[in-house]
Amino acid sequence: MKLAMQWRMALRLLWREARSGELTLILAALLLAVTSATAISLFSSRLDLAMQARSNDLLGADLRLQSTTELPPQWQQQAEQLGLKTATTTHFSSMILAGDEMALAAVKVVSAGYPLRSKLTLENPQGGEPIAQNTGPAAGEVWAEPRLLALLNASVGDVLEVGRSQLRLSGVIAEESDRGGGFYSFSPRLMMNVADLPGSGLTDAGSRIRWRLLLVGEQDALQQFQQQLTLEPNQRWQSLEDSSEAVASRLAKARRYLGLAALLAVVLASVAVAISAQRYAMRHYDISALMRTFGLSRQQVFRIYAFQLLQLGVLATVAGLLLASALQAGLLAILGDLVPDPLPAAPLSAWLLGASSGLLTLLGFALPYIMPLARVTPLRVLRRDITPVPLAGWLITAVALLALTLLLWLFTGDLALSAGVMGGGSVLLLVMLVGLHGLIRVLRRQLAGRNLPLVWRFAWQHISRNSRQSAGQILAFSLTMMVMLLIGTLRTDLLADWQASMPDDAPNVFTINLQPYELEDFRTALAQQDIRAQKLYPTVPGRLLSINGEPLEGEAAEDSSVNRDLVLTADTELPASNTVVAGDWAAQQQPGQLSIEERLAGRLGVELGDVLSFRAAGVDFSATVSSIRTVDWGSMQPNFFMIFSPNVLDGLPANYLTSFYLPPGQQTALTALIRQFPAATFMDVRAILGQIQTLLEQVTLAIELILLFVLLAALLVMLASLVAALPERLREGAVLRTLGGSSALLRRSQIGEFTLLGLAAVLLALLGTELVRYVLYHTLLDIPWYSLGWIWLWLPPLAVLLLAVPGMLLLRRTTQVAPLRVLRELAE
Repeated sequence: MKLAMQWRMALRLLWREARSGELTLILAALLLAVTSATAISLFSSRLDLAMQARSNDLLGADLRLQSTTELPPQWQQQAEQLGLKTATTTHFSSMILAGDEMALAAVKVVSAGYPLRSKLTLENPQGGEPIAQNTGPAAGEVWAEPRLLALLNASVGDVLEVGRSQLRLSGVIAEESDRGGGFYSFSPRLMMNVADLPGSGLTDAGSRIRWRLLLVGEQDALQQFQQQLTLEPNQRWQSLEDSSEAVASRLAKARRYLGLAALLAVVLASVAVAISAQRYAMRHYDISALMRTFGLSRQQVFRIYAFQLLQLGVLATVAGLLLASALQAGLLAILGDLVPDPLPAAPLSAWLLGASSGLLTLLGFALPYIMPLARVTPLRVLRRDITPVPLAGWLITAVALLALTLLLWLFTGDLALSAGVMGGGSVLLLVMLVGLHGLIRVLRRQLAGRNLPLVWRFAWQHISRNSRQSAGQILAFSLTMMVMLLIGTLRTDLLADWQASMPDDAPNVFTINLQPYELEDFRTALAQQDIRAQKLYPTVPGRLLSINGEPLEGEAAEDSSVNRDLVLTADTELPASNTVVAGDWAAQQQPGQLSIEERLAGRLGVELGDVLSFRAAGVDFSATVSSIRTVDWGSMQPNFFMIFSPNVLDGLPANYLTSFYLPPGQQTALTALIRQFPAATFMDVRAILGQIQTLLEQVTLAIELILLFVLLAALLVMLASLVAALPERLREGAVLRTLGGSSALLRRSQIGEFTLLGLAAVLLALLGTELVRYVLYHTLLDIPWYSLGWIWLWLPPLAVLLLAVPGMLLLRRTTQVAPLRVLRELAE
């Protein structure tokens, strides 16, 4: 038989079985697998692109190069030759004068082309919505933040002295999304045109200036440009993590969650396909025997079924892609303004990934069960008890794991995550399966002579008769509930973690350079404005000189965190956003002690007991490392690399740092504080907090949508498991009724069986979820772990109900249809 004829025969067989309903379950499983994978891929990629674009607003570009020396002009030309859009900014601090008033400002000089990615708006003179800007200030003009105007008693139209230049104030900055910067270098912003810089004299020798080159374009071009340049030690590439660690840490957790959710949805859809394919193969032994009887060889039978799988895969893939596209369009229409507008188009790779998921799932999870159909002997036509020898269990498992690992790697783009989940998950499932199988056999021996009620005896006999099958079914139910528990609790805990680190009353104004004699007046001023005061930290700028008497050399000397003045503080109270991971914080009570941030300690090779030497205000001093801390740099709280015991900084000139929450509508209170304490620097980070909250709302939306598809895939696994065991349950029910069993007895025994299965599955799911959550929370997501608590009480009865209701609906034919009719239908 030629290949073309085999293809047509497979197509006719596919059409006949589709009309008879034979393919309903496997097609539904495959369709949901493709739809879930495609929809998750599309949503993940599009929302990730949108979040990345939003986070690039904070960076001001797709990529940024920073230097403490002026950048060669040819670098910008090289970038433009590669098709990249460019702009430059120059940053420094300078005193700004308006008449007799003066204030220190963070000056930002912008070139043509700015802004590239950042959002820049000016206050509307008419009092309406801020006005978006696509260029910086014109030559001869400057823009400034409101707090600078408050310090200078200036208004729009006034002339400001910027170095040797006199420039007109033409606008008030409402939002500058790439404001960035460290909390200790924030001064009120003044923005000017690059054409006014040469005549200002602000870049003369001795000035501390940072030059930045902003780049926007295709990723390949950006990587090529990076490879072309050789940077000096004072030059470095900057990413979102450098621009805003608060945003970067949350975005990283969100991406891990989305990748994990997508991974679990694909796993569940694949399990549903495997269960459906096994049932499909068992129902086609007779057809395969007839094919062999009519003269077809094993290879021809195999090709027919392989072609049928391929046709089914193509059909499900096309339908799944269309369904995923329609579902995505419908959800976007319903969600409206909740999603970023415009939402970037999904890349071609997202569509290809969704399309490949169906075929890979079939190859890994359906083909191993279809292959034995080619080995059915023609003798089965006469003796239906003859079944083909199935493939070795280890071979089926190896093929499935290989296909799934490949699919997950393509899906997540993270080989370590895919291999880790597959390796750990496989071991866990194997242990659970062997344990269940053994437990059922042990219980079967223990309960053999017990006088159980008739209902529970029937229920237990059905479970214990085939311990391997029952263990597999319990494991499938358990896996479904475990995934739903895991994804649901992860979603709740991630959002709670974000909310806890950034509550509604999180500090949004930071104050530095407060002098010791101003502290009491500052507290009084806050109380008068009804603002809750926070802890005041003494700060001293100092430089790390040596470790254990050895001067800093090599990478340690070039580390960006220590090749400058550090902000040193002293305290005996551990900051709320810090956690001691080594040593003893109580040692801070003793003289000459030091606590260092964990990542900096790792880069410098610092360990407990090391002696670090510093210089501050011309004074050299040393301290012994007694503890190492982790620091949540995204907590919007004052954080420090070095915290000394109080005696170390005694006698050194210190100023103070604090933060506080300024409620909406109290701008006048901040203006009054700025004027009352002109030597202090007030850093208003409300705009940054607003950007972070917007980003987290988009992340939350992505989590909710992805969760929907995971739950659908989990429900399909449960349904497939129930349907796979349906023929045996129908047969036993019909036999029981034939032997005189009442419909009521049959229903009670079925409910008893589902109760036992549900309780075993949910207990296993709860134990597995506790273990997996503990590992994930400590290694991947870095959020506090806690036990599931009350879920242990309310989930078991709910799980029994959710399992029993669909199970009883599927088995209602055993009590509503004559037993003889049921047995005849099963024999056909």
